[in-house]
Amino acid sequence: MKSTLIISALAVLLLVPHQAPGQEPLKLIYSQFTMTNSATWFAREAGLFERHGLNADLIYVDSAPAVQALTAGAAPLATMSGGLAVGPYLNGLDLVMLAGWCNLNSYQLITRPEIRRPEDLRGKVIGIGRYGAAADWALRLILRKLGINENKDVQIIQAGGGGPATRLGAMEAKKLDATVLDSPQTVQARRLGFRALADGVELGIPFLQGGLVTRRAYVKANEDTVRRTVRVIVEAIHYAKSNREAALKIMQKYLRVQDREALEDAYESFVVKQFPRVPYAASAAVEIIFELAADRDPRAKTADPKRFIDMHFVREIEQSGAIDKLYAQTR
Repeated sequence: MKSTLIISALAVLLLVPHQAPGQEPLKLIYSQFTMTNSATWFAREAGLFERHGLNADLIYVDSAPAVQALTAGAAPLATMSGGLAVGPYLNGLDLVMLAGWCNLNSYQLITRPEIRRPEDLRGKVIGIGRYGAAADWALRLILRKLGINENKDVQIIQAGGGGPATRLGAMEAKKLDATVLDSPQTVQARRLGFRALADGVELGIPFLQGGLVTRRAYVKANEDTVRRTVRVIVEAIHYAKSNREAALKIMQKYLRVQDREALEDAYESFVVKQFPRVPYAASAAVEIIFELAADRDPRAKTADPKRFIDMHFVREIEQSGAIDKLYAQTR
């Protein structure tokens, strides 16, 4: 019922016209206030959509309801993790990833200070946002890497919507023994005395945490719009890499974080270290999602991860030489 109300409210919102003269209207959902969704933020604030004839409305819908809103047609495109989209895909929905800019698990396992070793986690309560969202998948991958059974050794609970700030607040209120956060909240967590027990990037855990998702039917009917949108993503990554101060101001606006040190940390962690010049979704980052999904859905064992992604738009742009030319201009 709650999800239905969210979708209904969103549908009403989308009836309001925002089209500028000569611009094609385009609705895009983003599913978390995290850096993994920031590509479209940079694009919107830098005027890159308009440069390619698109008048984009960015609409926030939290985690699982974001997939429901996408599949209900409230918006044709969304930025989200592969983990969030894989369930509906296995259910037969024609979802497809068109680009990927976060191919490593960017989360850190944040614990109370008395938890010093992985074995200290046994019997503890660990919070995620919602089951099936990126934090849930990322946590399970980290626990497995540490040799902790996520079903037997710990209790994983939902902290609710609101993103990482909600989980950090629950840690402060002593409602959780641990959670997973990414930058900039990791900086805030360390200042509060919490411990970073493990880091998904340092552990080298592949995970498609940020990408552009749509339905294959939409691609077929709107190929030119999709091509331009992927081009916007490519240029947004370049913009962020080439305009640090402007990017930090955009991050401040969307992340709702004023702390300069925390924003700098997030910029380094994502824009510098993760975002690729050419936003391909890495095969390993997709395959690990299907491996994890197989524990919940047997269909994932026989599904082809390659069908879940379509990188031909990114490949077109790369092979045209446009990306090399873009970066050559900023040397």
